[in-house]
Parts: sequence; C-alpha cells; structure tokens
Amino acid sequence: MDNEIVTTSNTTKCLNCGNEFDGKFCPKCGQKAATGRFTMKFLMQNLLMGIFGNDGGIWFTLKKLFTHPGTMVKEILDGKRKSYFSPFPMLFCALAFYILLFTLTGTVDDTRVDLHGEDFVISLNKYNYILSSNQLSRFLDAYWNHYTTSTLLTLPLIVVAARACFGKKNRKRYYWAEYCVPIVYAMVLTTLFRCLTCIVFTFAPEVALFLKLFTWVIMAVSIAFCFRKMAEMSFIKSFWRSLLTMLLYHTMILFLIIIGVIVVAKIQGSVIIDA
Repeated sequence: MDNEIVTTSNTTKCLNCGNEFDGKFCPKCGQKAATGRFTMKFLMQNLLMGIFGNDGGIWFTLKKLFTHPGTMVKEILDGKRKSYFSPFPMLFCALAFYILLFTLTGTVDDTRVDLHGEDFVISLNKYNYILSSNQLSRFLDAYWNHYTTSTLLTLPLIVVAARACFGKKNRKRYYWAEYCVPIVYAMVLTTLFRCLTCIVFTFAPEVALFLKLFTWVIMAVSIAFCFRKMAEMSFIKSFWRSLLTMLLYHTMILFLIIIGVIVVAKIQGSVIIDA
C-alpha cells in the first residue's frame, strides 16, 4: 500500500501586510499573529508594558537615564535601541506630564524681566535702531514663561551650539541628527526637574521659584552626562563643554529676541532714524 502523505496548513494571514506565514510573528512586517480586538484589558496591558517593560519601556529608560545616561546614549547611537524608549516620544511624554502638573498645581510661571532705564540703540550701516526696553522685556518674558514651546522651537539652536562646542573630532564622527539624541534626553531630565518645581510649588512657592533659577544648571549638567560617553570625555571636560553650549545657545536666543524686537518696532515705524 502506498504511503499517504498528509499535510496540514497552520499558516496565518497577517492582518497588517497580507503576508501568509507560519509562526507567532510575521517575517515581513513583524506584527504578531494573534491580533484580537481592542478591549480594556488589552489597552491596560499595553499601557503597563509601555511604562514598566524592559523592552522599550518608559520606566526602564528613565532608570537608565538617571543612572547611566551617557552609556544609554552611546548604546542607542551604536544601534542597541530595542530596550529604550525613543528620545522624542520620551520628551513629548515628559512635556505632557509637565503641562498636567502645571495645570493641576496652579503653578505660577510668570517670570518678569524688567529692563529699567533708557532704550537701547544699535547702529547698523547708516541707521540707528532704537530697541524699546519694554518690548525687549516682553520678548524675554514670553521666552521664559512658555517653557514647553520654547524647548521644542529652540532645539535646533541647542544642537548647533553643541556641535560647535564639543569639538571637531565629534563633528566628524556624528551626524547632525545624532546630536539630537543626547540633547533630547537632557531636555527630558530638565523637564522632569520642572515637574519637581511644580510639585514643590504646592507646598512652598518661594522654594519652587528659587529652584526654577537653577533650570539652566540642570540642563548643563544633563548635557554633560548625556554627552560624556558619546564624546569620550571625562565629566569635568564634558561639563565645561556643556556650559559653553548653554552660553552659546542663550547668546543665540538673545540675538533672535533682539532681531524680533527690531522687526516688530520697524513694522510699527519707530525704530529707524537716519544717522
């Protein structure tokens, strides 16, 4: 009697790309074979896995960010990324948490920059540009009192400053985009510090306002730690480079604010006088 060959098919059709395969994961797109409907249990499991999991979880990334930020950044740049939460989603989560705390605690984030005295005059070519001290104060207030917006909009300036201050050798080794990784994670740490000031504000407003003055120091220290392994520097050397980065960054911010004041005043027809 001829042997009968019995074949069974256990293939699954991927609901994402339509590929038929045998196994738990689609070899073409990587999606799981078992993709049931969305339920509350499924959402809670994914939420907890995203926060506490060691496979790209926020909690695991936060632990590494507080304990070994330089090592984490170097591993991410070297391609070891599966275990870490991506930098930009991490920053957006931190900023969202900051906004939530800011709203719930009623934190007063109302810094006032008073430039008393006469208006400033800048001579360019054949014209004198009169900078109103009141207008300049309003621009500075807007920058300091809109931290989340300022953080995101000025990210390219911090990257430019970091590339300029961390040496020619590192500029050759790393792309522009790769500089964003340590900068963004440093911003996450700084944003979490701002979250702490929101919590402290509910108990001691004066202490919170005092702590807020050290935001730029926290940013400089965070940049130093995040860049240390990437730039192959000691912490002291990395810290001095980060201080230079912050100095150059704020110089560029001040320059842009002055340009903004000039443009606004020029539109109002009050800044240009024939020399």
